[in-house]
Amino acid sequence: MKLAIGMCWYDGPDVTCAGRFMDFMTYLGELRDRTLWRKQLGHDKFTELEPNLPLLDAGSPDAEAAQPTALDYLRLGELEIGLIDYTRTSLVGKARELTVETALKWEADYLFMWDDDMKFEHSTFLRLLRHDVPVVAALAFTSREPFHPVIMTIKESTDSVTGQPMMTSEYVLDYPKDKLITNEDVGGLIAFGTGVFLCNMSVFKQVPQPWFESTGAGEDFFFCTKCHQHGVDRYVDTATKTSHKKWTSDFIDEKYYDKFRELNTDLYKKHFAELNGESAND
Repeated sequence: MKLAIGMCWYDGPDVTCAGRFMDFMTYLGELRDRTLWRKQLGHDKFTELEPNLPLLDAGSPDAEAAQPTALDYLRLGELEIGLIDYTRTSLVGKARELTVETALKWEADYLFMWDDDMKFEHSTFLRLLRHDVPVVAALAFTSREPFHPVIMTIKESTDSVTGQPMMTSEYVLDYPKDKLITNEDVGGLIAFGTGVFLCNMSVFKQVPQPWFESTGAGEDFFFCTKCHQHGVDRYVDTATKTSHKKWTSDFIDEKYYDKFRELNTDLYKKHFAELNGESAND
């Protein structure tokens, strides 16, 4: 497998995430080493040796999930990792476009991208890969109040002035937890933020360019609408959780979101009443 790592960041990893970034890259390097050993030793000898090897993510609460299974090894084959660095590109959508173009030229099989201010477990890559779906994002949250999941539904309509088709988004506040979700789980056409996501490169051959474009909405929402238009199913794994840096030094995860929403019900009614078909005075 050829795995492209896309770094579409303003200025490298955030200072509070740099250590985690280096640790994750070390994990990927060790994962690659294991696939090379397996190829050189053969399946039987490697299977005999593997129980004597340390866990790839020893000490982590999610170490077991970070350890490749027999099926993972079959899919990974001889893992090759390519780093595609478009940091310091001021337009994130453009950086993503350039990243995909480079990954296609390299003939990558998968593209794994995450934002510079995200924290996630080392197991995230394998967890997302195991779903074997075209596009899947990990659970992520906004960095600004009122915090909410970056899970949306796509609403199709017609512009009243031009008569042209248009698409808008509605946020999903109450999502099914700890499972792989798609359209039927959110009552509409699912879209997501690309804070941490994995994409099969075949998607970029099925969906014509541009893939990521900011047209009054985020480039990630644009990507999801293009996938919808060209028949690509989209998923979010709410069991694979991330933390997103606030504008302060805090991180927003599922527990923080649940507690913040519980303590700020009026704030959520004010901001999301119309989107959820409620009255702001309810």
